[in-house]
This record gives sequence, C-alpha cells and structure tokens, in this order.
Amino acid sequence: MMNGQNKFASNKDSKVRIKVINELCISAATCVIHAPNTFDLDEDGIAYVKEGTWDEAQQIITAAASCPTTAIIIEDLDGNQIYPEVN
Repeated sequence: MMNGQNKFASNKDSKVRIKVINELCISAATCVIHAPNTFDLDEDGIAYVKEGTWDEAQQIITAAASCPTTAIIIEDLDGNQIYPEVN
C-alpha cells in the first residue's frame, strides 16, 4: 500500500495529516490537479500521498474538497478532523 492509503501520512513540514480511503477513490485525480506536490495516482489509479515537500495546508484542503467521493480525510496534528467537517 502506498503512503497515505487507508492510514494517515504526515510530513515534518506540514500542519496536516492526510488519509486516502482507497475504496472511495475513483481516479478522478482532482486532488493531483489542486495539490500536485502532495498527491499522485498509483498504478491502479488510486490516490496516494507523495514523499517530499507537500503543498500548503490550505491547498491540500482544497484538493480534498475537490474529490467527488470525499475519499480524502485531513486532520490537524492533534488529530482533529479538518476535512470533511465533522458536525
């Protein structure tokens, strides 16, 4: 399994943690368009979180919000879910 798939990925330079729920990913790649330094698709077309320098946190949240199936979950470093918003 690639980084961030079905488990949270973190980055020492980022204020967020990211998880892609594999079963929900439909290979729309909107996350890759909005945050190309953070997301890519694996050989099966499932999004994963790249190693290295990520995009800014707000850009990552925008990328998650662009996902048509809400397959991307964003948390702050304290484990509070930022996206999707919890009621």
